[in-house]
Amino acid sequence: MQILNGTIPFNRQRGEGPHLESTEVIFPAGVTQATALLTGFDAAFSPRNDHHLGNLEVRLETEIDPLAPRRVIVHGIFGLRDWSGDWDDNYEGEVFFSVVAE
Repeated sequence: MQILNGTIPFNRQRGEGPHLESTEVIFPAGVTQATALLTGFDAAFSPRNDHHLGNLEVRLETEIDPLAPRRVIVHGIFGLRDWSGDWDDNYEGEVFFSVVAE
C-alpha cells in the first residue's frame, strides 16, 4: 500500500457550480487501484462576509493513467452557495486529500 497527500485549490468562482479542478500525484511505483480520501477542506464566501450556508458540495474521484500507471489524477468537485438557490455569490476554497493506492 502507498499513500500520498495533496491539495486542490479552487480560485474565486461565481455564476456556476459545483466547479471541477484536477491535480495529479505521482507514486514511486505503478498502481492498480487508487482511492482519494477527503482529509479536510476550507470553504468560504469571498469576500468573507455574512452569508448563510445553503449548500456545500465537496467530492473526490480518482483515475489511474493507463499509459503511466504511477500517475493518479484526482478530480475535485467543489461548490458553495447560500439559500438563494443560485450560484450568485463569489466563493473559493481548498480541498485536502490522501490517495491510498496498491
